[in-house]
Amino acid sequence: MKFIEKIKNLPVLWVVILAFGVALGGYFIGNGVYKSLAKRTVTVKGLAEMDVVADTAVWNIKFNRVGGDLAKVQSAIDDDIQKTHNFLIDNGFREEELQNLRVQVRDKYAGYSDAQRKDQDATDRYVIETGVMVRSDSVDLVDGVSRKMGDLVRQGVTVTEDYAGPIYLFNGLNDIKIKMIEMATKNATAAGEQFAKDANAKLGKIQSANQGVFSISARDQTDAWSDNEKQSINKRVRVVTTITFYLR
Repeated sequence: MKFIEKIKNLPVLWVVILAFGVALGGYFIGNGVYKSLAKRTVTVKGLAEMDVVADTAVWNIKFNRVGGDLAKVQSAIDDDIQKTHNFLIDNGFREEELQNLRVQVRDKYAGYSDAQRKDQDATDRYVIETGVMVRSDSVDLVDGVSRKMGDLVRQGVTVTEDYAGPIYLFNGLNDIKIKMIEMATKNATAAGEQFAKDANAKLGKIQSANQGVFSISARDQTDAWSDNEKQSINKRVRVVTTITFYLR
């Protein structure tokens, strides 16, 4: 009451100045509290994983022939190509799914002088390497037939030592990206809410977010071979989203 009576006795100008000062002081206090809270943040990560199945298979069947007569070696290679085509067609592939690989010819004695060549065994001078590529959406068919390569070898086709079998590709990443980002964001938000609860605070708006990189790995990694994602039909897609939230 005494404070009010004192204000009444003050000139109007001083009353206005006093009121303005009180309001300004309140603003700075409130703004300071807001800025203080705005500086409190928490950064969390949200993981999303999804199992997918390869939708395309690429299978390079490589073979070679060795001999001293280049024409005969090429003729043998031509026979191998035909046998491979027949083997694949008989097992359910279509001709349009097959493509011949380019031919590579290697002369083991290229650069040798005539005198040096005389001391070499000419019966294995030339090596021709080529093969047949299968590209198919029938992933299970590729997987099954690739396990029957012994049938082709028994026909005399010399499969090269670097033969690695089919590779399996997943081309549907764009179709699942949005869903996986939503999953990762929800998981990150849940982690942020738990942190805020433990800190006796509330989760505020997002300050910043980082989507992260999508990675594809073999679903079943039991050994060094299965760890190769390209060799696996069943795959696992993974993304980690990093989000920084304000706390209030």
